[in-house]
Amino acid sequence: MKKILHILSLVAITASLSACISVSEQNVEASKQIAVMAAQATATCGQGNVDKVSTSSFTCKQNTGR
Repeated sequence: MKKILHILSLVAITASLSACISVSEQNVEASKQIAVMAAQATATCGQGNVDKVSTSSFTCKQNTGR
């Protein structure tokens, strides 16, 4: 019985570690996408004129003429 519990514990630990790795890979991919969008935003809006950047879009700051 102890051996079965030990094996189940190892399986649970392995499964939780693999979930952490896949989340990390998703974060890396999202970071790459944001970096690409940030470069596009800076090229379009001009440096210092970018308001928001996400993985799929960006917005430029509104110039109020002040």
